[in-house]
Amino acid sequence: MKFIILEIETFIRSASNILWMVFIPFLILVGIYVSVHVIFNIRKYTTQEMKLNVKYVIPQASVTLGAMVGTGTIIGFLGAFSRLSGIGQIYVESVAIWALIGSIILVPISYCETLIAKVVNLSPKDYIEKFFSKGASKLYVVSLILLYVFSIGGVQFTAIDGIMITAMDRIANIELSVYERYLYIAIPVILLVIAIIYNKKEKVFIKSMIGMILVAMFVYIVFFGMFISKTNHYIPIFIDRMIIGFKNPTSLLFGIPLGLVFGMQRVIQIAEPGLGTLAMAAIKTDSSPRAAGFISLILTATLVVVSIIVTSYVASYGMYEGIISFSAKGVYKLVSYFNTVIMVTGNFGFIIFFIFIVLSSLTTLLGGYFVLNNILEENKHRNNSIYIVLLAMGSLIGIFNFDMIFNILDILLLISIGLNISALAMFVEFEWSKYRIKDYTYKKSSNKRAS
Repeated sequence: MKFIILEIETFIRSASNILWMVFIPFLILVGIYVSVHVIFNIRKYTTQEMKLNVKYVIPQASVTLGAMVGTGTIIGFLGAFSRLSGIGQIYVESVAIWALIGSIILVPISYCETLIAKVVNLSPKDYIEKFFSKGASKLYVVSLILLYVFSIGGVQFTAIDGIMITAMDRIANIELSVYERYLYIAIPVILLVIAIIYNKKEKVFIKSMIGMILVAMFVYIVFFGMFISKTNHYIPIFIDRMIIGFKNPTSLLFGIPLGLVFGMQRVIQIAEPGLGTLAMAAIKTDSSPRAAGFISLILTATLVVVSIIVTSYVASYGMYEGIISFSAKGVYKLVSYFNTVIMVTGNFGFIIFFIFIVLSSLTTLLGGYFVLNNILEENKHRNNSIYIVLLAMGSLIGIFNFDMIFNILDILLLISIGLNISALAMFVEFEWSKYRIKDYTYKKSSNKRAS
């Protein structure tokens, strides 16, 4: 049985690597094409001047932000470091530079998809059906649900598993088997989430979710402030290691493309540009297209930069000090990251980090529930059943075989963003003129005469 699972895992990893190597040129070219046309041309002909009214955006954007501010900010980069290390790269910190380069293309996409969704007044699944095809829309729905509930949900259980392993070892020197951890850690979390989703007071829940997100972000910033104040001597070393790794990839043939692949994958996982979730949230608000797009842009850019800097720096320091080892299996890479936190910031820093992991994992799990309900037709009983089944399956693989769920996540990222960005390109190429503001030319000439 273990041999079969290993073969499946190897196949999924190989398929993911091959597909992404082929997909990256498409994503870069189409992303640039869509962004340039929307930002410099289509935007001014299809939208009015921006009137930013944040109070209409916060409730919906906070739900999406809840899914964004998750443990993928940590696990994603550890996974990318591990993969780059696996192909022989010593200075794996170069992934941070590749991620920043990738974000130059990906962050503007978050603005474009949100603005287009508001202009056409359709959610991503609907504009994919209208501008691409009905089959593509159905595939997008399936891939996005599997991505958020099954894969990203499974990753949250890995994070909770890792932090609990560290806490039990720290507090009571207790080590549980993987079966005991699933029984005593994963199942109680699943039951807690089930109890929350069957509570029909959704407005109360959204407000509490906003609070959880703000607390999680605040404690994360506090933690990093403590960490960097105690390791400020390492900052120039960290920068130097990034630059060396960037200038000297393992090979020109594979090192540069893989660095860009791993970096862009993590940007998409962390901040979701191109997946359509920010557009999905914005379509339910009363904000103007430009305002909604601007807020998506700021949320995405901020989260990307913060996540890249914090996780890369902490992980780099742990590797430099010999605490983090990529030879460790599955969740124990994450445990070594937490041990780095403890070594530098002590118990107080670990408590802060524990709070962040628990709150961000919970908000991500519940954010996946809202994504599912937003993308499927309203049927609470059916939706709840789908959510619980996928969450249970994701938790099993997340606890027992993290590497497999990480590779599945990357394939689902590719499918979701590929379909969404293809529909955006179809809109830019063939459809946008139908949504042109008819009196734009008149207003423009009138303003010139008045001046």
